[in-house]
Amino acid sequence: MTVPGPSESSHPPAHAGFSTHTVRLAWILAVAYLLVIAYASLQPFRGWRVPPAEVLYFLNAPWARFIILQDVAVNVGAYVPLGFLLSMGLGARFGPARGAFAATIAAGLLSLAMEAAQAFLPSRIASNLDLLANSVGALLGAMAAPLFAPSRILGGTLHAARRRLFLDGMTADAGLVLAALWLATQFHPTARLFGTGSLRATLDLPDLLIHTPGLALASEAAVVLFNLLGVGLMLSALMHAGTRALPVIATVIGMALVIKIFTAAALVQAAAPLAWLTPGVLAGLAAGGALLYGAARLPRRAQLAIAAACIVVATVAINLAPDNPYQSVPPRLLAGRPSHFFSFSGIVRALSELWPLLATGFLLYALLARRQ
Repeated sequence: MTVPGPSESSHPPAHAGFSTHTVRLAWILAVAYLLVIAYASLQPFRGWRVPPAEVLYFLNAPWARFIILQDVAVNVGAYVPLGFLLSMGLGARFGPARGAFAATIAAGLLSLAMEAAQAFLPSRIASNLDLLANSVGALLGAMAAPLFAPSRILGGTLHAARRRLFLDGMTADAGLVLAALWLATQFHPTARLFGTGSLRATLDLPDLLIHTPGLALASEAAVVLFNLLGVGLMLSALMHAGTRALPVIATVIGMALVIKIFTAAALVQAAAPLAWLTPGVLAGLAAGGALLYGAARLPRRAQLAIAAACIVVATVAINLAPDNPYQSVPPRLLAGRPSHFFSFSGIVRALSELWPLLATGFLLYALLARRQ
């Protein structure tokens, strides 16, 4: 039995080599990512003002005296996914080359609109360097998209692996996208390991529990354990019967840990890049791995139901967990000057906050659809 949804064989390839349902999914994701960019670019949504007479003054402004390569790289990387997704969608209509060109122009116009809108916010600074970096990122993503078409060597290899390991259909594709987004949430600079869905700071909610060493250890273990089970069982439920799920799950979890280390060491530049690897986290990883070893052998419907329940419990746990008064905010996040790192942080923070809702909705849909 496969997850409901259109199969690859029922949808002939679009002009750019991608199937029709893959192109449709790309458009949905492009719109969603556009909203995330707007959310990150216009934070903190306070202090709106009347801008200067010339809103586009920044286009002719001299570049900043000090250009930080890391900030430029962040701005480039932020628009790579948008260029990639738009190129997939537009390439299906206009062909790979013209689709990539149109995607770059569209993403560049979006960046121009965001920079102009920042003139209305006193805490944000419009920059022509930002616009250039965003456009370069969109161009890189747009040029990379055709390489992932099933007709290309790289795309064909990935497509064959996806068909060999995972179920066919748009539903399974959506689940794999959620898994990729979960990996992206690990770039959140201040979140706990696997700590998606934390809304207390955003909603300005009070602490309900007082920090104690035992409660801190238990909450960290619970967040890691239940998120590990939820993500692992979601991936397992998307795989073909008889496929060895645990190596794939272990690879994804390993990638998440590598991203967390990279974020702490390279992006945040924390003095102790492994400070997040606490006894509670280690306990959660060990317990979650042991439980996942047995749960991955359950029927798919049971895996979907348990995965949804685990993600809900993990979200409740992280919002009830007390803040750790001994955990300091990295100095890079306390910089007095506006930093492009905050835009990047805003994007991954939005993904982190929304991911449990998206994942739970997807799992419930997949569970109910399988009963039909």
